[in-house]
Amino acid sequence: MQVETILFNGNIITMEASRPRAQALAMAGGRFVAVGSNEEILALQGPDTQVIDLEGQTVVPGLADSHMHLVNLGAGMETVDLTSARSQQDLVRLGQEFLANNPQRSWIAGWGFNHDKFTNRAMPTRSDLDQISTGIPILFTRTCGHIAVANSKALELAGIGAHPQQPQGGQIDVDASGVPTGVLRESAIGLVRRLAPKPTVADYKRMLALATQHAVSLGLTSVHSDDLAGHFAEVLQAYRELVEEDRLPIRVSLQIRLYTPDQLDEFLRVKEQFSFPPHTVDYGPVKVMTDGSLGGRTAALKEPYADDPTTSGVEVLDQETINRILVKAHDLGMQMSGHAIGDRAMEMLLNAFQLALERNPRPDARPRIIHAQITTPEILQRCLDLGVVCDIQPGFLGTDMHIVEQRIGKERMQTTYAWRTMREMGIPTAGGSDCPVETCNPLVGIQQAVTRQDMNGYPEGGWLPQEKLTLQEALELFTLGPAYCSFKEELLGSISVGKLADCVVLDQDPMTVEPQHIAQIRVKATYVGGRRRY
Repeated sequence: MQVETILFNGNIITMEASRPRAQALAMAGGRFVAVGSNEEILALQGPDTQVIDLEGQTVVPGLADSHMHLVNLGAGMETVDLTSARSQQDLVRLGQEFLANNPQRSWIAGWGFNHDKFTNRAMPTRSDLDQISTGIPILFTRTCGHIAVANSKALELAGIGAHPQQPQGGQIDVDASGVPTGVLRESAIGLVRRLAPKPTVADYKRMLALATQHAVSLGLTSVHSDDLAGHFAEVLQAYRELVEEDRLPIRVSLQIRLYTPDQLDEFLRVKEQFSFPPHTVDYGPVKVMTDGSLGGRTAALKEPYADDPTTSGVEVLDQETINRILVKAHDLGMQMSGHAIGDRAMEMLLNAFQLALERNPRPDARPRIIHAQITTPEILQRCLDLGVVCDIQPGFLGTDMHIVEQRIGKERMQTTYAWRTMREMGIPTAGGSDCPVETCNPLVGIQQAVTRQDMNGYPEGGWLPQEKLTLQEALELFTLGPAYCSFKEELLGSISVGKLADCVVLDQDPMTVEPQHIAQIRVKATYVGGRRRY
């Protein structure tokens, strides 16, 4: 085969045990066809081979994100960016500025505030958002995605009045008089969100194009994206058109988020209408939501919250529903997964995995727990026994470390975010971001896995430093880990002959740079299937 592209004179970190480092590589037909020394690889060039001198730059395998939300990322790039807000007044100002620049909007959405970063740490309310507008419905969503606040117009249009009936799997906050404050938790958010104009296929295409271009610029070559949560046909049509137009620069594995067993039947019917070329878009696990977020006190805990003993969190779905969905998916040969942050939520998922595997044993099923934050030794042992992959988000640590002790107390805190413990036990792990909850820059995740510090270097020595990972281990989280959890270890995760030619050129070697500076490394080029996509 004619070698199409050669990268030489580089520092190539292969992530392959038999040859951890190389100087050069050759790509053809979308695959790596040779990896070795400059002399070995340059001898393969033909008259039409593109030969690129790396000038000593570092190359790593294509980076991957094991759990994110491309549609939400793209949507967030078109709505009010609330990440900079440090007070309720900031939210009002950002909303007013957005409305002034978009006066024709009939609906305003915002994403990304974190009230734990506010000076008074108080949740915003509808009265704050009413300062932006009382004539247009407004919904601002917290960075975790599990809590939102609506203005009075949005509550009115949603039919949420005094003494509201509480929805299953959610909560409408009310004041002492029973009047809604505007704060909506978990499923209650949907009561207002359904007022938003329904996205068209063109809207989804635009949002996905924005999000995937951003992702590839950060060195991501494949992502596992939670985009199939209803609107199945529209989202899949958007993906198909982007692939046909050669406007999807990365590989996407779609997670299917379901709330009822009937939705699985609906998805399977819609899926039959869509096919994709190999290694572009495929289907990952069925995913269920068991609980919410720690920041919003909706993560489902076995014991009450230390800073609010009146609650132990929210079960988004009950055990019976989780069992029915996951057992059905497993029986159909699909991978099982679920969002679980609290220890009670993790146990609910493990119960469903165990039931499915006992009823229908299948070697190497690789069920996945997404987040797996509030763990116990007993829970981790069950993960190991059931062959569970823990799909972790190191970028959460920089935010959550400031609230974990408040939420669950010092004793329970000791066995949380237990990444080294998982590894030493032999539990497979994969690294994601849950973007747009956190940035999808994988170098940020790698840095925080290694340092256990926030981006300001706090605390000195790292938070629960006994759970730090080495740089090699952290890099595996975002290369080999996502490949394994999606059954693609023979295709992705390392620079190896025969694997898909995904790699990233960096301006510094993450193995030698100071750990606190890993996130400052710049991506110089991203290759997907041997093509330079950034």
